Amino acid sequence: MRRYTGALVIAIWLVSQAPAAAFSPSDIEWSAAVTGTLHKGESMIDGDYTVKAVQFPSAVQGRQDIQGNWLPEDNVDPMVYLEVYKKGTLIKELIMTPQSETYYDPDYEAKIYATGFISSSAKEWIFQYYNPWATVAIETRAKPKLDVAVSTDKSAYASYDDRVMTATVTVTNNGGAVVKNIDVNLNIGELKLEGGSTDQIHKNFYKLDKGTSQSFSVILSVPGLTSQKSYPLSADARGYDVKDLEYKGSANSSITVSPKPALPPRITISKSVKNSIYLKDSAFVKIVVANGGTYDVSNLTIKDSMNEKFGLMKNESLQWDDIPMLKPGQEWVRSYEIKPLEASLSGFTIPAATVSFTYKNINASASSQTTNVIVNGPKIILNKTVNRARVNISEDVTVTVSINNVGNMGTKAEVRDLLPEGASLVSGPISLASTYLDYNKPQGFSYTIRMNTEGQIQLPAALANYTDVEFRGVGRAVKSSETPVVTVIDPSKIPPPLPTVITPTQAPGQETAQATAPANTPEPTPTPIASGFDIAVAAFALVAAAVYGRR
Repeated sequence: MRRYTGALVIAIWLVSQAPAAAFSPSDIEWSAAVTGTLHKGESMIDGDYTVKAVQFPSAVQGRQDIQGNWLPEDNVDPMVYLEVYKKGTLIKELIMTPQSETYYDPDYEAKIYATGFISSSAKEWIFQYYNPWATVAIETRAKPKLDVAVSTDKSAYASYDDRVMTATVTVTNNGGAVVKNIDVNLNIGELKLEGGSTDQIHKNFYKLDKGTSQSFSVILSVPGLTSQKSYPLSADARGYDVKDLEYKGSANSSITVSPKPALPPRITISKSVKNSIYLKDSAFVKIVVANGGTYDVSNLTIKDSMNEKFGLMKNESLQWDDIPMLKPGQEWVRSYEIKPLEASLSGFTIPAATVSFTYKNINASASSQTTNVIVNGPKIILNKTVNRARVNISEDVTVTVSINNVGNMGTKAEVRDLLPEGASLVSGPISLASTYLDYNKPQGFSYTIRMNTEGQIQLPAALANYTDVEFRGVGRAVKSSETPVVTVIDPSKIPPPLPTVITPTQAPGQETAQATAPANTPEPTPTPIASGFDIAVAAFALVAAAVYGRR
């Protein structure tokens, strides 16, 4: 077995002790590890930190066991030589083996460790298969995140009807580490406390573990007003992590206070349509907006929409904003015509219409109900499939066309299909004569074709013509199937297999595995290294050559 005594000496020389920290390393909390399997020249990134696999032990000669498996002539001790970068600057060089301890950067902002190595007897150590790897993990220091929320017990207040309001400040640590000594301030602006000193709008919390919250509430007076006014509320918080670094959070809110409100208007909007129609028919949708109150309403805008399974009989807008005034007792009425596009036994939902308006300088809105419309009629499903998606030229392909009526009314239908260009019919019909399609009783036909040209051949869609309601419908409808694709191959044009490449170091008959270049990972720019490093690398190579002999 190869020995890496020299490598271990150099590894000990390269690893420097971290300076004494002003905090206890055991207090550090770490984010979830980012793990990657690195081959020579490959890198992985976690935040500001990049780890690059620079070198592995050299390749060795191999042998085959009695089962024909390739094994190194001597087992290789797994190791990897790593470079660690922070924000693109080289900060550390490491040699890691299965016995190596975790590396912590001097600031305890990241830790790096190996989680797995290729087996010492893997064939990837052999010259012709050389491709060693190591699995490396990076964990960065978890940090707190202060989120602040300001809320009140109501979204709006009325003078004289509401005497007080309750404002609550909540501070949450949504980060990955504890935060300590949190100071929280509530800014109430022009609003006044209902009682007590201003100390109650300032709070301090000793600590917040990750995922925990703290809150406090204060009672404020609702001001007396003659016109509507908004009052801002804001809160800010700051705290410190285990390294005494500061973290902040803030939030803003706005409270609306109105004079004592007048009675609201009684504006209603209704939307009506027949709840059961036939596929061949159209239907009228009627919208009615009524003012049943005692106030004028102005600036009315009515917005409507239609289910996508219906089409408008006329190209018209479903928004009306030309209604300047609706007095008490008045109504606004509009109708438009729709036609169903397909049948549905369970029905289609007709969306609600809305009206927005203004009264007494207050904006308000109302919505209609939703309705369900059943559409009676046939619903045709037309499918076209092939039994083989890949064939040699001049081989047969079976095409199957099926038609089914999943509606609730019968219909007469006929199906026509076409052959793709460059294909010939071997046997079978390519159409279905006019026939009656009852509910859920599929029919169809199959035929065989032969492709005479190579390439991606897209078969044309089969077409079905059918009446929209039993025999009485004079209107005809058309349904198209899928267009399956068949890949036709000319066997005479398939290229022969590539020849085996023999390297000078191989015995004849031994195949050479073609190395795959590592991914084009952007390489960080290393900080210039003192000239002594070149000497150390040369020494490493000499010691490795002398010591890593075969047992």
